[in-house]
Amino acid sequence: RRKKNSRACKFCLCICERFFLCPSPCHVPLFVSNSNKIRTGLGTDEDSLIEIICSRTNQELQEINRVYKEMYKTDLEKDIVSDTSGDFRKLMVALAKGRRAEDGSVIDYELIDQDARDLYDAGVKRKGTDVPKWISIMTERSVCHLQKVFDRYKSYSPYDMLESIKKEVKGDLENAFLNLVQCIQNKPLYFADRLYDSMKGKGTRDKILIRIMVSRSEVDMLKIRSEFKRKYGKSLYYYIQQDTKGDYQKALLYLCGGDD
Repeated sequence: RRKKNSRACKFCLCICERFFLCPSPCHVPLFVSNSNKIRTGLGTDEDSLIEIICSRTNQELQEINRVYKEMYKTDLEKDIVSDTSGDFRKLMVALAKGRRAEDGSVIDYELIDQDARDLYDAGVKRKGTDVPKWISIMTERSVCHLQKVFDRYKSYSPYDMLESIKKEVKGDLENAFLNLVQCIQNKPLYFADRLYDSMKGKGTRDKILIRIMVSRSEVDMLKIRSEFKRKYGKSLYYYIQQDTKGDYQKALLYLCGGDD
């Protein structure tokens, strides 16, 4: 009983945050420390930070930065810098700026080939990894451009981009690059996988489940549902029914929007 009430409380807090603190699709699902200042889960929940920073658009990231500063009188970037280190810090800071090139109508095949070659030369081809080169390409180029770069990359490397990341870097940096590439390749599938992982096995990772259901409900939930059903054989609606109960379940099913 206490567990269900706890879930309901978490859900209510997330709903309030979504619709009152930042009434836009991005919302600000970060975490407040005892000092009443958002610490973004850094040091204790890098996984959540990575998901949020890697999956948001330029516009959403700019809104997150604006609301963060308005609420906590400091820059998100400063808190990221203070609580992270090394190449992981550099990647998170670069992404949080929200300065990625927007998708355009012109396809630059020469640059696609050059970026694919540079990613290979900076990683699998050499001893050690030129992480700044990876960061530069993956945080500055448009999503559409990078999708083509990752396809072209397989012409140079014996491994695809995800496999290359696993071979070249470890820890939070590996996790961040993997999340980033998965978001770029297919964002609805990325969230479908995250939702499945939050419910598989014994117990439910409520924080992840709530955050994704709330933040994507008005953005791309239909696409997420489609990818979920295609990959896992049963609908997201079905999984929520099997894994949750009571008012918590009703709220999640409402956000899901229907069965498939």
